[in-house]
Amino acid sequence: MAKRTRYDSRPTGRRPAANRLVRRDPPKAKPIVAEAAAPVAEAVILDPVATDFDEETGAPTAARGRGLSQAEIDRAAQLEAQLTTREKSLQAAVRARADASAPHATVDVNAPLAVRASKEYAYVARDIRRIALTGGLMAAILAVIAILVDVLGVLKI
Repeated sequence: MAKRTRYDSRPTGRRPAANRLVRRDPPKAKPIVAEAAAPVAEAVILDPVATDFDEETGAPTAARGRGLSQAEIDRAAQLEAQLTTREKSLQAAVRARADASAPHATVDVNAPLAVRASKEYAYVARDIRRIALTGGLMAAILAVIAILVDVLGVLKI
């Protein structure tokens, strides 16, 4: 017996092209700023003093309130150097903190399993020591209470 299908008369395969969904490009957004009608010509410098450049820095020299003075440029360079130094020290501190918090980075893959387990599960041994110490302390406290109540009769029940 053959398997029945839901629509015997319906052709298999892809839908005809007329029934396919048409994908259209989304409408392009209009620019917020209108484009300039003509390209802007380079500014003509009328003051010949403003065209002088410092040979060391290559920055234009200050003249009559235009641009920055050499002292201002030096101060900006000093502030930038301080900020760069501070950023580098912060990055080094973050890197050192990340290296210190990654205990699995020093595990040798080729070491025997016992060595790797002793390094990797050191916290388990530490926890077991704490549990044993706490249990022993509780047993000692119960023994002292038992001696005080039963033997010495400090408290009558």
